[in-house]
Amino acid sequence: MTSLVLSTSTHTLTFHPSSCAESGGTIDTPFYILESTSESANGTSATSVSTTSVNSSASNAVDLTVHDTISIDEDLMDSDRLLLKLQDKDIGSVAKENATALAEFVLAWRSALATLEEQVQVSQHAAFEDPLNSDYVTTRLVQERDSFIDEKTVQIRLVTWNLHGETIGEDLRPLLYGDSILTESCELQDLGIFLVGLQEADALTPTALSTNQATVSRWTKQILEALGPSYVAVASSELLGMVLLMFSHRKLASQITHIEASTAGTGVLGYWGNKGSVCVKFVLGENELTDSPGIEFAVLNMHLSSGMAPQSVERRRWEVSEFEKRLKLPKFNGKLYRKTRNGGKNRKELLFQNGDLLQDLDERILDTADDEEADALAAATAMLQDAKVAESSTTSAAFDDVPGTPSTDSGKALSTTSTTATTAATVSSETAATAVTINSDQVGPEREINSIVFVLGDLNYRIAMDRRDIEQLVSKRDYNALLFWDQLRNEIKEESLFVGFQEGAINFPPTYKYDIGTKTFDTSEKARIPAYTDRIFYTPYPSLAQLDYEAFMHYISSDHKPVAATFELRTMLVDVDKRAQIVKRLLHDMDARENESRPKVEVESTELICPDLKPLSVMTRTIKFKNFGNTQVAWEIERMENSRLKFSELKGLVSPGAGQSIRFSFEVPTREPEISEIVVLRIVNRQDYFITVTGNILPSCYGSSLQEMIDRPSGARNGFVGREVGPQINIPREIWKCVEYLSSRISKDIFRRRGDDVVGQLIRDWLDDGADFDLQILGGLKNDGNKGFHSVCEQFLLLLELIDGGVIIESAFEIICKGQDAVSLIFEAMPRINVNTLIYISSFLREVKNVVIDFDYILELFDRALIRIPPKAKNKAKQKRKRMEFFKAFIG
Repeated sequence: MTSLVLSTSTHTLTFHPSSCAESGGTIDTPFYILESTSESANGTSATSVSTTSVNSSASNAVDLTVHDTISIDEDLMDSDRLLLKLQDKDIGSVAKENATALAEFVLAWRSALATLEEQVQVSQHAAFEDPLNSDYVTTRLVQERDSFIDEKTVQIRLVTWNLHGETIGEDLRPLLYGDSILTESCELQDLGIFLVGLQEADALTPTALSTNQATVSRWTKQILEALGPSYVAVASSELLGMVLLMFSHRKLASQITHIEASTAGTGVLGYWGNKGSVCVKFVLGENELTDSPGIEFAVLNMHLSSGMAPQSVERRRWEVSEFEKRLKLPKFNGKLYRKTRNGGKNRKELLFQNGDLLQDLDERILDTADDEEADALAAATAMLQDAKVAESSTTSAAFDDVPGTPSTDSGKALSTTSTTATTAATVSSETAATAVTINSDQVGPEREINSIVFVLGDLNYRIAMDRRDIEQLVSKRDYNALLFWDQLRNEIKEESLFVGFQEGAINFPPTYKYDIGTKTFDTSEKARIPAYTDRIFYTPYPSLAQLDYEAFMHYISSDHKPVAATFELRTMLVDVDKRAQIVKRLLHDMDARENESRPKVEVESTELICPDLKPLSVMTRTIKFKNFGNTQVAWEIERMENSRLKFSELKGLVSPGAGQSIRFSFEVPTREPEISEIVVLRIVNRQDYFITVTGNILPSCYGSSLQEMIDRPSGARNGFVGREVGPQINIPREIWKCVEYLSSRISKDIFRRRGDDVVGQLIRDWLDDGADFDLQILGGLKNDGNKGFHSVCEQFLLLLELIDGGVIIESAFEIICKGQDAVSLIFEAMPRINVNTLIYISSFLREVKNVVIDFDYILELFDRALIRIPPKAKNKAKQKRKRMEFFKAFIG
């Protein structure tokens, strides 16, 4: 296949704009090969653009990306060369004389980059990020929204599991997918969201004061491996051992917005994270095209205080009330906690008439805690005790509403009920089913809601029955009879907690507490009573339906069994695939429309050659092009860094059929053999044109050293060979000519007026050509402000200022700063030619002094023209005064 090859001083860059399947390349994918080469003896190599046959399957072939930009800069070490960078990597330099070949290569490269950028934009639209920032695309999407916004089914899977600090190595797929939504290919039947709530994900220790991020990362990775590549992690919320992880199908992820995570700790002293809640809030289906606000979700993973006693129940009520206050849930038709109970009596007065509330609370936490937590909680309490004492007043105020041990009346229905199997059996299944129905009445007047709240976790409510009765009912699978004595169901029935929430039918055994590694209820010394501690609740929504509610008894790593529930939600969502097709079609249509109106430009010349440039002259050139298209063309100029070119305008518009002339100028430098510049004429939405500006620069005495002028007695442009004319002198003839002309015409306004630019160029030409001044031309301007005389004055000062090394060299600067004492020292400090020139000019200034009034002004002009001040030298008023003393003493 045909490729372009660019050779630099250190690399060879082979570029193929596109490849094809027959040759082993990727279809429509440009690629390049960058290879290091040995530098030639002089450190340079020729720059060329050629065609060659390249094997695209080579191991060092790299596909071109939009980031592979080529930049061009001046070589500060060698003004004749240009430095190239690929991204930020130096790839060598090329000679400016090969700028045309370089421009051809870079033009092809940038054209390929532009094509790639368009492909990336189309790919991004297909992935459903925002389409092109185009009114056309946006308007058409709004018009066609009915074709890609449909009512969709979103399945939401919630899992809660108390891990007891154990590491789980069991297969998570049955738990995550469940039987009701798993297809033969082990994929969800539709778009899905997974919310996994874990409690005691890490073992509780006295020093565990923050979440172990390694645990969060491990579980995120483990769940993603089980879900498969179609799913991504969306959000997480963590607090000590509590973790809530959210995952989504990739096609759904872009429609989940406004994600927020929050936490509320309610453990020891009311804020330690061993108990509390973590929450994730988000919005599903918000869509600007349909002005749909979407559905607000809040998912709470709770771990409440343990224990069966009435005060434990009361503690859990307080914890839930804290969640409602601190987690800032969206508005929903319900309440997590209802404060008004017991006929409106003040619960604090009933429960805490004596004793210190905070101390009593901490003791009851420890008294009711599981054995596994007791030691850690005791140690944590001791660690926090100093903070509690130091902030006792603040803490007491913060706990004004903390509930404590219930009174006899309020605890009667919640106390442990010891029954026989016969007594329990008297509760028929039909009666029990009625008893456990969850209250779902609206709170307050009916209103339209747009939110769903899920509550899951280890809520730690117990069954108020004797263990033997529970085991008998479990053996009979009479779960409704068990739930009749479920503390949480009774709390809900009394509308103390979860008012307006619903729970699916429980058709599985209690999920707590089991011997680890078995399916057997606790056989330890305490023989804890089995309970439905692990639960999932939700607020109703018109298009939300619960598909299942199940516990997984075969998981034996923890003392809890995991519980999961699946919900099906019907809502308006974007069909990602359809929208991608529409965006792709719209972009194609827009591209076709743009092609019809794409600018058609023809540049008159991309090579501007400027021969025989004279130093210090100002050259003007013009870039010309014409718009042959049917639409207005926008253009702009991009110059190289440190460019000498000055444009009259850098951007503009050209009407159809019209032409454009872009004028630019530059001052020709001294002591440089040529000028070489590259200008980019950028036609917006079209291609870039590389304009080269080149030209040779004629030699000049301006910018030369004194010795160089001595060595070229016939003028700078006549080289070193020529017949000397005039008297034989040991100073440059150019200086002699200026002084000779001026000394016979000294006037009071000498060096005080500006000359003429045209005459100034003539004077420079006479000096560089070794010619005498044309006295007829200079004298003819006497009546025109005597511009001939003043032009010679101006060019004489400029000649002195530009002398390479100066008349008074840098090494002599400190000497002349000694003032008149330096007059005798200056002769030994400088070369003879410099001394001779200084003496000659001083003689001329002595004549000037006899004519002008303000001679100090003249001395200041020649101070700047004659002296070369070292870069780090001091040049303050004191040094300047000393120099004036030197000049006055030297001139006499």
